[in-house]
Amino acid sequence: MSTRLLHCLAILLLLGFALLRAAPAHAAGITCTSASMTAVSFGTVNPLSSQTPTTATLSYTCNNTDKKNTHSATICFSIGEPGGGQTNPRLMTSGSNTLQFQLYQNSSYSKVWGSQFFGSITPLQVNLTLAGDATTSGVATLYAQRPGGQTTAVPGGTAYTDNYQNGDTAVTINDVQGGTAPGSCSGTAIGVYFPFLVSATVQKTCTVSANNLSLGAVAAGGAPTSGSSTLSVACTYTTPYYIGLAPMNVASTTGGGTMKGTGSNTNSVTYQLYSNAGLSTVWGNTATSTSKGNGVSGTGSGSAQTLTVYAKVTGSTDVQPDTYSDVVQVNVNY
Repeated sequence: MSTRLLHCLAILLLLGFALLRAAPAHAAGITCTSASMTAVSFGTVNPLSSQTPTTATLSYTCNNTDKKNTHSATICFSIGEPGGGQTNPRLMTSGSNTLQFQLYQNSSYSKVWGSQFFGSITPLQVNLTLAGDATTSGVATLYAQRPGGQTTAVPGGTAYTDNYQNGDTAVTINDVQGGTAPGSCSGTAIGVYFPFLVSATVQKTCTVSANNLSLGAVAAGGAPTSGSSTLSVACTYTTPYYIGLAPMNVASTTGGGTMKGTGSNTNSVTYQLYSNAGLSTVWGNTATSTSKGNGVSGTGSGSAQTLTVYAKVTGSTDVQPDTYSDVVQVNVNY
């Protein structure tokens, strides 16, 4: 009975030894011990303007664990997309709203920084050659750009973000012994990541341009004239705006102005601004950022919107022949 028990123990010990010998050992060579990426911040952006660029910095530290031999490696830094897959362009989100952007490897914004695992197969490749037991650190610039023309981006509220976590980034190493790096990303992931956040804030903004308004020519003492012109207002999508008109020669909040002559001419001609063709609704300057007052209101579409200004002469034209004018300031409140 004792003999049989000892025999079984001997078999178990031999079997355990065989399993231990079969476990693969880690090959010495180049590996990376750390990697990190700074935040990609677009800051406050104007969706009515052209593209917005920014940069971030990747930092990494790698070493050759083979103390006796020189090794070379192609190290690949992959950036996928939160949640998997790939979008082109990439998207920051704020609630249900989106803002487009893209990440690049070069300052000419022609080579997307992607992942070797899916989507855009363009991870950043870094070739290293290290003598035995050597360590090196390096940096690489990530170039980011927000495309222009995103006129339906909703401003205000929370920031737009895209959060790249550990699983969205990866580092792989394709290592060989010798002085020439393989030049391809066929290595396996080493469990080193470089998570980072992309963010932007969309500001409310409006731009305005105006055309001159001519009341024509009239003989001295002739019948008062009228005319019209247009304003072009572009405000960010969904942004309420309220426009007031302020004659400048004589301060007025009621849209009534005074045109003055040139040089030493002290004569003047009065006029009134209106918001309708029937010349019954004055266009003054009591608008605020929350109410139109005696001005005109609208809601931004992200594109230019045209508004018409009407005016008529209200005072006597029995004045010295001359060119009479006034400057009207357009105030866009939002």
